[in-house]
Amino acid sequence: MGSDERPRKKAKTVAMPVPIDEGLGGLYDFLPPPDPEKDEAAKAAAVKNHLSRPALPPLDRSRVIFLDVDGVILPAGSIDMIVVDGVTLPAKSHVKESDFSAQAMGSLRAIVQQTGATIVLSSEWRRGEDLKSSINAVLKSQDIPSLRDATPIFQPRPELQKVNAIHAWCERRAREIGKWLKDHPEVVAWVALDDLDFDWADALRQAGTPWMKIRSVQTNDRICLTDADAADAVRILLNPPPEPKVPTRIISLQVPSDRSGKLASTEDSGPERIRLG
Repeated sequence: MGSDERPRKKAKTVAMPVPIDEGLGGLYDFLPPPDPEKDEAAKAAAVKNHLSRPALPPLDRSRVIFLDVDGVILPAGSIDMIVVDGVTLPAKSHVKESDFSAQAMGSLRAIVQQTGATIVLSSEWRRGEDLKSSINAVLKSQDIPSLRDATPIFQPRPELQKVNAIHAWCERRAREIGKWLKDHPEVVAWVALDDLDFDWADALRQAGTPWMKIRSVQTNDRICLTDADAADAVRILLNPPPEPKVPTRIISLQVPSDRSGKLASTEDSGPERIRLG
């Protein structure tokens, strides 16, 4: 070593303090320890519940359930929604099975089990293939047959849309169901499961549109389809109600001051109508 070289300093070794466990625990220490026996028991119970469901009968294509989604099997407010061209739809194209009401799905299955009815989608969810796939996925998970079909998509009547969009929507859905029924004359019994009040549709009904209220079950949009609702639907499917008797409308052919000439109308319009202003 030369005289002009300085001696190198030895690096100091600093001992890092060891953390002291003061009993604070880890992030997930509050969870109970794994219990393999309990986990296996839960799996076995789920399998048993699936196997204990009554077997479904062969599908009866003469019976149809017209199925709405929002407020029927999906509780209102449970997922984010957006409005597209005046139609309310889920913000996401795929909806999780866990978003649907298990109680409502069980009630829907009970209707199919007791009647063999097929399911036709009447909801706005029929506008997207991904949304229809979500419905079929949750039906499959509950051992319910997949969708048979979907109703056509019509436009609301402009004169109704300007006055009350909800009433126009309801009347449009009735016409869509009516068109599907006309195209499937083999159907002799049907029920509409919906959170809409079809009294609105009947009050604005055009000739040729089916009477809806007597063949519909209106659900609570937050509770969705219940066992009581299912019982009503089964009754309608097994014992279809008769067409309502419509009072004959009288049309005057003279000016209002002369009440002499009158003619019975053949239009089967409803006895009550919502005034359009």
